[in-house]
Amino acid sequence: MSTSVNTSALAIQRDLGEELRRLRLEAGFKTQTAAAKPLKCSQNKISYVESGKRWPDEALLKRMLKVYGIEEPKRTEILATFRTGKSIDRSWWQEPKYRSLITGGFGRIFPLEDAAETLWVHSGTYVPGLLQTRGYVEALADFGQRDESQRHREIFVETRLRRQQILTRNQPVTLHAVFLESALRSVVGGPDVMRSQLRHLREMAERSNVNLRVVPFSSGAAATAGAPFNVFKFPGAHNKIVAIHEMTRGDEEVDDPVNVRRMRRRFSDLSDVALTTADTVVLIEEIEKAL
Repeated sequence: MSTSVNTSALAIQRDLGEELRRLRLEAGFKTQTAAAKPLKCSQNKISYVESGKRWPDEALLKRMLKVYGIEEPKRTEILATFRTGKSIDRSWWQEPKYRSLITGGFGRIFPLEDAAETLWVHSGTYVPGLLQTRGYVEALADFGQRDESQRHREIFVETRLRRQQILTRNQPVTLHAVFLESALRSVVGGPDVMRSQLRHLREMAERSNVNLRVVPFSSGAAATAGAPFNVFKFPGAHNKIVAIHEMTRGDEEVDDPVNVRRMRRRFSDLSDVALTTADTVVLIEEIEKAL
């Protein structure tokens, strides 16, 4: 297990979980339930740790190493990996002012996006969040979060814009985005805001790491596939591909290989009927001129 490639805390957390799962199986504990009793913890806690969704506390990690019969120098290597991951500077979304947005399943997408190498995003009837302008995000918040405080809406807008830094940082994420033509036709925030949004999409389409494709009305049933989802691929040999269903009550993470493959096929099916990037840009220009 190496941390030389994956330097984000999430990537290390996932690597550690995968390693602990392998060690459990090698120790003869074929199920998490079988390991739970000697580890003096619940099966759910083991599941969260092995799936990379939660750090083990150091006491539990040491019990795992003892129960699984791990000796030096492997024990020292694993503990060093754990302490390295835990010591990485806290990410921006962990700052106190953003925590009001991270309730239930909301906020799980932040570390996944930050650690990803490649993203496949279907945003349905919306412009992809990673490509939204401030005016567009503000219009969404003003309508969809009118029961929230002004401060809450401001933090939501700031959070959405900060997420977009993954596209312009050193070693940026590669984004493959598919969305419906209706996302371009809806005049969110009024003509001026929407013109600015369309212009921003054209500019982002020029980036080598951004691939935009629109599913046109003429594609038939595919043009009604509005349920958004995201698929994440991480660098390094130990990281699985995972996905997220975006839902009104929070994001639901999916790491079961069968369901992840199903979502990747759905993205492929949408891509098959989508316009090329060049034709997408032409359509955006036409809609922009008509506003």
